[in-house]
Amino acid sequence: MTNTNEFVLKEYFCRICKKNHEIKLRKSVCYGHAHYPFSYTFLHGNLENLLTTLYIDKNIEIRGVDVHELTNNDIFSKEQVLSISKILVEEIERLRKENNELMEEINELSSS
Repeated sequence: MTNTNEFVLKEYFCRICKKNHEIKLRKSVCYGHAHYPFSYTFLHGNLENLLTTLYIDKNIEIRGVDVHELTNNDIFSKEQVLSISKILVEEIERLRKENNELMEEINELSSS
């Protein structure tokens, strides 16, 4: 079961579909970045044809939104973008977990 305290709901405006959208972000999404705001990219829209990048600060506040409509003329197809995004998100999550584990080990070693 997922702990609802791990997430925060945020809202952003899409200039292409002209709507406000809610997005559920893990609070841990802001950990471990060298610079803020950092970019968080995903697809949305009825056909998942809108490549959306949110710029998020260390307090998980959205500081900017950039939206591009994917068309058949894009360098990557929608399927390629989905595949690439999935792989990148999985790798980021793996690295985040590894970083958390290493930080716990450091803290344990420091306290002993």
